[in-house]
Amino acid sequence: MATGEKSKTYFLATLGCPKNEVDSEALEVALLSAGLLRADDSRSADLILVNSCGFINDAKVETIQTVLDLHQDRKEGSVLVMCGCLPARYNLTRSLDEVDIFLPWNKHHELISKLRDLGWPVNRPATGGQSVPSIKRIKPASAFSYLRISEGCDNRCAYCAIPDIKGPFKSNSFQEIVDEAEYLCQNGVRELILIGQDTTLYGKNGPEETSLTALLKALSVDTSCDWIRLMYAHPAHLTDETISVMATTDKIVKYIDLPLQHINDRLLKRMNRKVTRKQVESLIAKLRERIPNLVLRTTFIVGFPGETDQDFAELLDFCETAKFDNVGIFKYSPEEGTPAYSFKGRVIEETIDERYLTLLDIQNMISYEILNRRLGNTEKVLLHEIDSKGVGYGRTWFQAPEVDGQVIVEGCKSQPGEFVDVLVERSDAYDLFAKER
Repeated sequence: MATGEKSKTYFLATLGCPKNEVDSEALEVALLSAGLLRADDSRSADLILVNSCGFINDAKVETIQTVLDLHQDRKEGSVLVMCGCLPARYNLTRSLDEVDIFLPWNKHHELISKLRDLGWPVNRPATGGQSVPSIKRIKPASAFSYLRISEGCDNRCAYCAIPDIKGPFKSNSFQEIVDEAEYLCQNGVRELILIGQDTTLYGKNGPEETSLTALLKALSVDTSCDWIRLMYAHPAHLTDETISVMATTDKIVKYIDLPLQHINDRLLKRMNRKVTRKQVESLIAKLRERIPNLVLRTTFIVGFPGETDQDFAELLDFCETAKFDNVGIFKYSPEEGTPAYSFKGRVIEETIDERYLTLLDIQNMISYEILNRRLGNTEKVLLHEIDSKGVGYGRTWFQAPEVDGQVIVEGCKSQPGEFVDVLVERSDAYDLFAKER
């Protein structure tokens, strides 16, 4: 950038899942390395980026509305970029002319060159160097961080467009993951949360020393984190070796996110989930036997094409029997290009809404019952923030960020990023209320 030339500024809005948050950090590293500065808000920014989600209809609507809102208030001469999954799935150049540049997730590395093509005074990499640092993460502002270990998916579930958006499954470099993890930990991260489309496939078709089990061991030994959490563990791919390392490694919290989507065998087959009810029940029993005090989270889809009242009743009965600690519930979203889009037996929207609320009510009662057992317990909490009234907000090992509840600590004397012991005094279906010991 020429001496005396004013730096351009950027504003970045991230939508969708934690994987998008990691992508946004890489975009920010590239922009900062090129000499741009963060803007205070979108109205003052020279560059506005929306890292989009294209997974289900609600996410697509949210992305488009966000783009329209940001366009309405943008300053003259600014550049609006849509990144991420939505432009990877659709050609929107004719239908969304508010956007100046469309940049699918697999072309994020082209951002700086596109800005240079517009005549922007952006820094060029040093001769023989890289345009961005090898660890493409921003210095963490939180005590937890997502750590993506893979990209893409080979599962081809009938309802899911991710394989078409993200492509085939690919494991990230073993050593680069460990290096990235330690960078995060050295900069204040206490909890690493492993994510991917299917984390249990990590190391697929690779040597044994790059398996998920080996990665979990390396992260527990070679990094200074306190907690390691495993998300998105497909029930068809969770191995005995991974279960063993989770059971015996102190740093790995005894928490598994195990997306099931349904329990009826006919629907599981129709969804192409590659498991049966019997296999699911056997896996859950094994997990609870081998990992004492295990906390299980799962997700279910209601209203999948062909789901009858009897099928839904079977799902309700299973939830009441299995007693998951936390459940995410999704209403089926018909996505063009997926096999389920053309399935017969579509469930009407009113029935889907009713099933959603019914399952939610039942799970709320189960979650409340489970949390209520913790009254009077002393729990270790990782603090995230303290408000102006001295109320702290954090999580225990049995609560994942953004999808589970939290612990609200009255009269908190500690600081964000610290672990504190709290006495649990009351609960609701989601949160615990406590005071610091």
